Amino acid sequence: MKKAIVLAAALMLGGTGAFAEQSKWNYRAFVYLWTPELGGTSVTGQDMTLSFSDILDNLDFGLMGALEANKGPISIMGDFQYLDLSSDQNAAVGPGIPATADADVSGFVFTGSVGYDFKHTQPGQFVGFGGFRYLGMDTTANLSVGTGSQRVSGSISNFDAIIGVRGVQPLSEKWALSFIADVGAGDSDLTWQAGATFDRRINNWNLSFGYRYIAWEIGNSNVVSDLSFSGPIVGAKIAF
Repeated sequence: MKKAIVLAAALMLGGTGAFAEQSKWNYRAFVYLWTPELGGTSVTGQDMTLSFSDILDNLDFGLMGALEANKGPISIMGDFQYLDLSSDQNAAVGPGIPATADADVSGFVFTGSVGYDFKHTQPGQFVGFGGFRYLGMDTTANLSVGTGSQRVSGSISNFDAIIGVRGVQPLSEKWALSFIADVGAGDSDLTWQAGATFDRRINNWNLSFGYRYIAWEIGNSNVVSDLSFSGPIVGAKIAF
């Protein structure tokens, strides 16, 4: 009888510990450097491609990161990118007629989602999620030719609903493959994302490197008709 009581108590304590573990929030931060090429087309059909080196030459400030929270099968994630660019150009349109142009572009992208992890009781992660993506971009250009000048400005502020999948597939004791894909629409005619990174575990953090692509087809702007960011990504994921 005594042994049975001890065994029952042990099972109850073990079950309580498992329940506490399931009810605990776990967090992971991803601080990264994304080196994208900016692609796009103006509403007049002009190409707007900028390489990463062009962006870097004109970068005033940039910040990128993500935060993920998990509790049992529930997964919440926020991911953002902010870039502030400026450029000054001097030229001449004819003998003795100088021309100057300066442009400022600031852009902010935030993706938020809530999902369900179908592998929360197994190694790895496979999350089906729904959420939104926000794109905000302001562009201002000043053009001076001779004694005349003109100021042109435009802005985009789009909210789009998205659905997608993301996850982590262990490849070995120290290596894993992370992936994400989503698609949506709203203020934009279409937005979609695809990306993958290889993660190398080092103690309680991971070194990650891979590739990412985000694109929009924009129908409500008088500046651009489509926009995309694509390029390599490298960073560190830290669990806490």
